[in-house]
Amino acid sequence: MIRYRKRFSIVNTYENWFEYKYSFSQLFLLNTYWHVKKQDKPAPPLVKNISHTIELDLLQPDDSIQSGFSKQIRQQFKIAENEGITCMFNPGLDEFIAFFNEFAAIKNTRNVGKLNRALLEEIGDQIVLCFAMYNGQPLAAHSYLVDKNIGIVRHQHSATKRFDENFDRNLIGRANKYLTVKNILHFKQQGLQVFDFGGYAANTTDESLLGINKYKLLFGGTVVESVNYSSYPQWILKKVMNLVR
Repeated sequence: MIRYRKRFSIVNTYENWFEYKYSFSQLFLLNTYWHVKKQDKPAPPLVKNISHTIELDLLQPDDSIQSGFSKQIRQQFKIAENEGITCMFNPGLDEFIAFFNEFAAIKNTRNVGKLNRALLEEIGDQIVLCFAMYNGQPLAAHSYLVDKNIGIVRHQHSATKRFDENFDRNLIGRANKYLTVKNILHFKQQGLQVFDFGGYAANTTDESLLGINKYKLLFGGTVVESVNYSSYPQWILKKVMNLVR
């Protein structure tokens, strides 16, 4: 299980991924348990809700995984490779944060908050950072939560240079797709079993979210339910914050 602390105003909240291991005292803290996989345990005394994500089975042979990519993904991956796009794992924290926060500041949406070094340090070696590079310049950046015990990797953060007029947007799009493909194959080689694309907006009419859904499905994954739990204090806090907004 991945567990880390996030600072929320003057209080600490805790995010837990893929399992709901907890002690009695944690029921009274601000805990969220995301995307809990099936467990042979009684349902916990927590507030349950259902969301969705897209998962790709990494236990398939490489050829099967790649044949599941859409024609567009396969073509653009090959073009990007011929153009000299490369993948760099584990850039420095400061470089990754600066790249992501520049993107977040320009995009300026509720769903894209700025990263801070303390959070990434809190997650530690359970987060993997990577860049798509072109002529020494990063064009796209991803981060992934990696739980080796369960065998799952989940896409967590994504940013690109698509708002920078000094770069060709088509090149950036190819670089971003190239980076996703390289990451899928990399994590398969690392022995991970499931690649989670980081969410799916079910039953949405939002054109932007529909576009993101469609993009993620180009890589051959399957939409699955995610079971999430919140402690009652966390659930109450979320309700209050929604009212404030």
